[in-house]
Amino acid sequence: MTALSRRSFLATAAGAAALTAAGGALAGCSSGDDGKVHLELFQFKSEAIALFDTICADFNAANPDVVVTQNFQADNITALRARLVKGSIPDLITINGDYSYGALARTGIFADFTDSGLLDGVNPTMAGILNTLGTGAEGQTNGLAFADNGSGIIYNKDVFESAGVEPPTTWAELIEVCQTLQAQGINPFYWATKDSWTGAPAFSSLSGSFLTDGVAAWYGRRRVIDGRTSFRELSPVFEKMLQAYQYGNDDKAALGYNDGNQGFAQGKGAMYWHGTYAIPAIRSYNPDINLGTFATPADDKADTKVVSGVDVAFTMGKDPAHPEENQRFLKHIMSEANMSAYCAQQTAYPTLTTLRADDPALEGLQPYVDDERLATYSDHNFPQAITLNAYLQQYLFNGDLEALIQTLDTQWDKVVTRINETS
Repeated sequence: MTALSRRSFLATAAGAAALTAAGGALAGCSSGDDGKVHLELFQFKSEAIALFDTICADFNAANPDVVVTQNFQADNITALRARLVKGSIPDLITINGDYSYGALARTGIFADFTDSGLLDGVNPTMAGILNTLGTGAEGQTNGLAFADNGSGIIYNKDVFESAGVEPPTTWAELIEVCQTLQAQGINPFYWATKDSWTGAPAFSSLSGSFLTDGVAAWYGRRRVIDGRTSFRELSPVFEKMLQAYQYGNDDKAALGYNDGNQGFAQGKGAMYWHGTYAIPAIRSYNPDINLGTFATPADDKADTKVVSGVDVAFTMGKDPAHPEENQRFLKHIMSEANMSAYCAQQTAYPTLTTLRADDPALEGLQPYVDDERLATYSDHNFPQAITLNAYLQQYLFNGDLEALIQTLDTQWDKVVTRINETS
């Protein structure tokens, strides 16, 4: 998904506000000639198009006065920005909970769901992840967390069993597992880092446990450009990334993400450092692979958390044309049946506390979800103008920690200062 700078969001919001003041309606659809209310579902998950069509059809059948139609948009942030400029925000929106969501929310274009009743039964920690990214005003919640992912370490259960190792619970144990596997001629990790973003999962899952006062709290301090907070504080995170990177396949820099999924599915490594989002892709190459997951271990297992992000959230405009019909559909989509269907298909964690992920591969992370021992993604706090992924990739290739820290501090100060000046 394409992230946007704060400056772009402000310009977009200003343009939308001007159009609205001039009479432009912020609504994707309206009442049709058939007397029904027609609503647009702005949807970005290509792998879930068929499921959302079914969900819409079921809703339409049960609500004969409303017609909800899915509008799939792969590059939904860019498309949404274009719609805002035209003064036409979609009725119903699916969105990923990342920096782009937070920047949009801070412009005040999304509805506040705090008193809507739609958050009843939603895991409060999962719901709160969206708030750490940005809100329209203090105390608001501008999105409904629908499905979450977990970022830990995926492992091949059969390889672990044959090698006589167990999922580690501390960082020292993880290194011992790597050494044991390596001694048996097994690649401890299967790395594929030709695509720059593939180093970010390790960075986020390590920093989620390392920042014991909270990821969002640390980045909140770092946004104050006063020289008191530096990325040097995250040196232990970067050092562990590089340490783990040494345990694995020799061709890692030449392999892209899809190569990694295929190679891991073929048994070329024991562990794969990605979030649960990678599981369907791995299984597409080997449906019978026996997968498990465990949380990226901290030095002290009491500090270990699972980094979790809102893979899909639902939201709508601040002043929708059809609030009652929108609310009706959102209640429908947030039901146990629809959430279970989506999470089972997409190997995701449901956000309702009455539901649990039933995929065996997710069992290792489920206790952290149950106990709300969750942290948000560190990389979701970076504006697009800071090319974090490229910097992390270069660091894994050259091992120059000092250069990484200096680059991050310099680029962060420059970009965030500009954002602060325009906010």
